[in-house]
Amino acid sequence: MKTLLAVLWGFVVAAAILSPCGALAGSREDMGFVIIQPGQPGTPEEAKPVLAALGAKLGAMLGLKAPMEGAYCNELGQAAPLIRDRKPVWGIVSLPFYVRYAKQYGMTPLASTRPGGKDKDVWRLMVKKGSVKDWRNLSGVVSGSMLHLPEAAACLLLRTPAAKLPFKLAGTSRPLFALRAAAQGKQAGVVLDAPQFAAVGALPQAASLAELHQSDPLPTSPVVWFGEPDERASSLAAALQSLGEEPEAADLLMLLQTQGFGPPDADLERMAAGAGDGACFH
Repeated sequence: MKTLLAVLWGFVVAAAILSPCGALAGSREDMGFVIIQPGQPGTPEEAKPVLAALGAKLGAMLGLKAPMEGAYCNELGQAAPLIRDRKPVWGIVSLPFYVRYAKQYGMTPLASTRPGGKDKDVWRLMVKKGSVKDWRNLSGVVSGSMLHLPEAAACLLLRTPAAKLPFKLAGTSRPLFALRAAAQGKQAGVVLDAPQFAAVGALPQAASLAELHQSDPLPTSPVVWFGEPDERASSLAAALQSLGEEPEAADLLMLLQTQGFGPPDADLERMAAGAGDGACFH
């Protein structure tokens, strides 16, 4: 059950969670990084070993004089100031955060995470069995751990601007609670990513839930470069994509809940157009 709860609470980088945003001591010269996953739970103490291990490993691979230093944000309101004021060189960000802020912060995809070894994610809208047959007839609140940026999430899930939905999207850091509420008909529904959905079958609420809608295949959390990429960007991308081939990195990748890193998803380029103002990217 502990493993199951970790999947339901977590995300691609669930083992690297912080709350609130941690301080970033690194500069552009020493390749400081951020991990941004709005709404995820956790404490700074839980994150320190993972961030330190990732920074040390990549720093050594790139021949840096010192380990990279990282920070994590799970509070949306603090993520933007962190990027603006601390100026990280690179980061791992949630897909909705990328869609919303790629242009604003000059994010260039370098690589993609591989949760469960998969190169794509799928979001599923789950509702109480027998409640409705079409999402267009759904009303109330739909929550999910990936819904903290509703404008971006609506386009990713339904290809429809959030303002035009018949229900409200709401981010939650308690997806298991939301799942139970949806199964009991206390809220309209819950959105699950692929790892969360894979774990649902072991829950007693599974028999009370039905899949109402499935998103298109979506990119996983991207690794991004902030600003104009330079020669360090290609070196970092190569180092990340080679981690899966190094036996000594197996434990680190397991903690990050990704089976290595792959090339950037081709769909990210069009998604960088953003979502909002009543329109979705094409």
